[in-house]
Amino acid sequence: MFARAAALLCAGLLSLPVLAQAPRPALDSPEIAADRRVTFRLRAPQAQKVELSAQFLKANQALEKDASGDWSVTVGPVEPNLYPYHFVVDGLNVADPGNPALFPNERFKSSLIDIPGEVLGQNPPLHAVQDVPHGELHYGYFPSKVLGTTRPYVVYTPPGYDKSKAKYPVLYLVSGTTDTEETWYRAGRANFILDNLIAQKKAVPMIVVMPYGYMMRGTFPRNSAQAGELLPLFADELVHSLRPHIEAHYRTLPGREHRAIAGFSRGGTQSMFTAFKHADHFAWVASFSSYIPPVVLETQLAEVFSKPEQINARYRLFWLGVGRSDFLYPEAEAFNRYLTDKQIRHTELITEGGHTWMNARHYLIETLQRFFK
Repeated sequence: MFARAAALLCAGLLSLPVLAQAPRPALDSPEIAADRRVTFRLRAPQAQKVELSAQFLKANQALEKDASGDWSVTVGPVEPNLYPYHFVVDGLNVADPGNPALFPNERFKSSLIDIPGEVLGQNPPLHAVQDVPHGELHYGYFPSKVLGTTRPYVVYTPPGYDKSKAKYPVLYLVSGTTDTEETWYRAGRANFILDNLIAQKKAVPMIVVMPYGYMMRGTFPRNSAQAGELLPLFADELVHSLRPHIEAHYRTLPGREHRAIAGFSRGGTQSMFTAFKHADHFAWVASFSSYIPPVVLETQLAEVFSKPEQINARYRLFWLGVGRSDFLYPEAEAFNRYLTDKQIRHTELITEGGHTWMNARHYLIETLQRFFK
């Protein structure tokens, strides 16, 4: 390339100012050192202020600008895990343009960084790509009778699915508010977690369906009547549109004993509502960092929760997980006390940490080892 530029320059077809405007090489960001210190870089010569926001930081960290207009900061050492982060450029949140690993979301645009090392007693951690047989991810669309439109989903099929004629149980795995159908595998790493648990013979091979939880009717305060009114839409769509579509296109085992549903944040509420409103479809249910609002318990599910003996008899697993620093912890614990007072059998795991995908992956790991056993 340089030889051609020199020849053009000699021929008078290229000027020195044009050569000076050639694009500079892309910045390496993030750069993880052996001691788990991480350097983040951003090219923004016109910016006045750049900060790093990340879930491993207690507060935003300012980047420094050099003479060429490049910003950088080194932080850490950072505890091993997979984290979302982004830059704040003159007040605007932006993903790292040097990092192809993006966090899919309707509203905020973040990147993902995976700090290697032991997580939950595993090194490499269960969310990491390991030398084991891998399942496959499939993108698909189904006609929603409830919304009258075409809706997306992602499906994980376990290792060996394509070479087998076997049928499999199904887990419907729902993301949180503003997340998309991709979030559970990109940020949650559900596919790699299940690959590794299956290889370790700690989880049953299963199909995982990841739907898009937003019902296209707006987003309302979580304890409001309007938010509660959206729950039947989600449940009806999943049970009467998505489930038949999945069962027509994938080899699934029939019957509620072979169906589980779980979700994070809003997806946890949607999962529990769907399981209890459609008890004939699910025998396994889990909620990660969530709860059922009192307004829903007192109206739409009042009859269901008035018969605790039926709930205890119907569900093979009713599992709840939440972190002590989670902003939903008080409401999740109030829901747990409600279940205890009603003598409804359930399992609860309280961990450290907040409303994060680090905890969501932890809870997924715990429940995948219990489903369908």
